[in-house]
Amino acid sequence: MYRKLFKNCSALTLGLTAGRLSGMLKIAVAAAFFGAGNAMDSFLVAMAVPTLLFTISGDAFYVSIVRLASNHRASGRISDDGWREISSVFNYAILTLSAAAAAYYAFAPQIVSIIAPGFTPDKLHHTVQLARCLAPVIVLFPAQWAFIAILHVNGKFAMPALKVLVPNVLSMLFMLAFVDKLWIGSYALGILAGEFAVCLACYLLVMRTGAKYHFVWNYRAPGVQESIRLGTPILLCIGVLQINNLTDRMFASGLAAGSISALGYAMLLLTFPLSIVRTVVDAGFPSIAVIAREPGEQAGAELLRAVRACFKLLVIVAVPSAVMLLLWRKPVIEMLLQRGKFDAASGAATAGALFFYSFALVPMAARHFLSRLSQSFGDSLTPLPSNIVCAGSNIAFNFILVPILGHLGVAVSLTLATTLGVSVLYIQLRRKIPVLHSCGIETEALRVIGAGGVMVAAYAAAARSSGSFILAGAAAVAAYGGALVLFGAVPLHRIRQCQAAFKVPGFGRLPGAVHK
Repeated sequence: MYRKLFKNCSALTLGLTAGRLSGMLKIAVAAAFFGAGNAMDSFLVAMAVPTLLFTISGDAFYVSIVRLASNHRASGRISDDGWREISSVFNYAILTLSAAAAAYYAFAPQIVSIIAPGFTPDKLHHTVQLARCLAPVIVLFPAQWAFIAILHVNGKFAMPALKVLVPNVLSMLFMLAFVDKLWIGSYALGILAGEFAVCLACYLLVMRTGAKYHFVWNYRAPGVQESIRLGTPILLCIGVLQINNLTDRMFASGLAAGSISALGYAMLLLTFPLSIVRTVVDAGFPSIAVIAREPGEQAGAELLRAVRACFKLLVIVAVPSAVMLLLWRKPVIEMLLQRGKFDAASGAATAGALFFYSFALVPMAARHFLSRLSQSFGDSLTPLPSNIVCAGSNIAFNFILVPILGHLGVAVSLTLATTLGVSVLYIQLRRKIPVLHSCGIETEALRVIGAGGVMVAAYAAAARSSGSFILAGAAAVAAYGGALVLFGAVPLHRIRQCQAAFKVPGFGRLPGAVHK
């Protein structure tokens, strides 16, 4: 099992890293053209509702189809009954999302006014135009996740990992070609074209796996009922959590022009390591979901090893990433963003927000891990109370901190609320999932967090002795050296799974699959 997990993580991480590197370049191009001002503020507000809808529906779509495909997977292939149930779920979901996209297009003026009450009339007008342009993304992005779920179940991880790369490249091409004529609209059209291209490519790949689409609407099928039972709580859980994005936009809309942009750029920089961390979890989710359904002590031991391996890989990536963001945020922003219309003031505002967001990286990664673990056991409702705590506390913290700290108060509020929410979720799941008692989460987290503290102290000492906090060359050397130390420390962390990935025969077998 672990060899397959290692292989899947490697393919996904390499593909997603390429996508995120192109994303960094896309952010740099957008920052040079639009800076941190009214145009980017309008774009981020216009994307708020599509982001909310495709995030909650895409995740529910992915989990439901992974469960369906795993249930109907026999002799390494999905049965015809399985394809009929998957088609029914797909048809109902796309119909619902199409209606939501049409509603967003029709009522964009009213919706944008609610999200950004502090915008001027002219700024609202431009935001409405962008919102209507981006409405189709509400359908395209969840459809991608449906196709990706099928590819993942069939062991196809490399090509889906590149799904981030295509929209980024097309966005840059559209900006370079049409920015003079369409201004910020070139960015929106590039994203729309990129998401359509990825959706088409994923569909073609799915058809090559032997998929059988059926134009059926069997609401009473057992798999459809299970998807509703599993997917509805996910919609509620993630929907409540995504309220944080709308809350942040609302509080920042009344601040100085560019506040939403600074927060948006900082969050985009945070999503680079966060997406890689989430990849580790998503790569192990299909296998963990299958093992969780198997009875017997052997399956229980296998589940414990799988959960432990997934969590250890997660913290090893998340904690050093958070430390590097915290320490090197200013050089990163200067190198990537500070050119063209993105001036020093915009860089300082973005760096301030990224400083506080970096503390949220580990709690965000832990929340994703715990949510996926709960979903593996067919329980997608347990994260709901913790997400309500997160959303509610975020609003309360914003009311208190934004008048004092400005846009920095938004970043601090999200970090505090996320930490509080994931703490509540962990306490809940320890009572429901016995495997959490024996997989050593607390010990491993403390080890890596302690190593992160050493990284901070070493950097501070080097900066003080040299008189400079930029240390670009030293940062690069430390990054490569830290990677070598990390792999050298694998035996100290007792991560036998990493060693087993290279030498245990039969590694990666799934129950119900045929292996030669």
